[in-house]
Amino acid sequence: MIKQSEPVKLFWTGGWDSTFRFIQLLLIHKMVVQPYYIIDPGRNSTLIEIRTMTAIKKALIEKSPDLNHLILPTIFKELNQIEECRQIAESYKRLTMVENIGIQYEWLARFCDDEGINDIEISNETAIFDEDNRTRKLLGDDLDRFETGRGVYYKLNERSKDSDVYKIYGHFIFPVFDYTKKDMVDICKRQDTLDVMKLTWFCHSPDRNNRPCGKCHPCRTVIREGLGWRLPFVAKLRYYTWPVLRKIANSMHLVPKN
Repeated sequence: MIKQSEPVKLFWTGGWDSTFRFIQLLLIHKMVVQPYYIIDPGRNSTLIEIRTMTAIKKALIEKSPDLNHLILPTIFKELNQIEECRQIAESYKRLTMVENIGIQYEWLARFCDDEGINDIEISNETAIFDEDNRTRKLLGDDLDRFETGRGVYYKLNERSKDSDVYKIYGHFIFPVFDYTKKDMVDICKRQDTLDVMKLTWFCHSPDRNNRPCGKCHPCRTVIREGLGWRLPFVAKLRYYTWPVLRKIANSMHLVPKN
């Protein structure tokens, strides 16, 4: 069980799910929050995400000035400064043979292993489409459910500690598994925080005008989850036309197949 007196450690990117959790911890549970952000130099949206987090904190404090003392300065870590770990890398590789999970889980696990962190929150929601619940599928029945002063959360049990799943996900706490993105919209409307949530960022490959691309996985997920209103028209146009254009380009050998 986690000590309620300690700050809540949270991986925060300025994205929809982690910002929802950030707001709930602050406004509902009145918890001190310690955000963490891993700087990936190869990610086109890194600077946008950092600016987004600053804007969100400012907006929240303007709404409720007393939140200022609950938000600790974000701890940043550059990806290339995280120690390599052969065991974690091998576990991740084996898991990808079962489910197509993102590489970020490998380096988040390495970060936690490097820093000795075993109780950091990561905001994986429940997706509407089953194929988007890859992490939940991997964790399966090995999750224990806890009800605490910071709400309900899930964590892998000790029985799975020798598994590849535990090697990658054993450091994490999952506090928003019971919510879909649309659930979060409804909750934020009731709490009058939807304006803050609209500041969040999700696209991995913004266009030259720093607008969502409509083609990357997060953009596609936003539309699939019923939040297409968050994308400009041109991004939604790309979402619907890109698969067709890519299929044509592949048939003409204009882009590599993957």
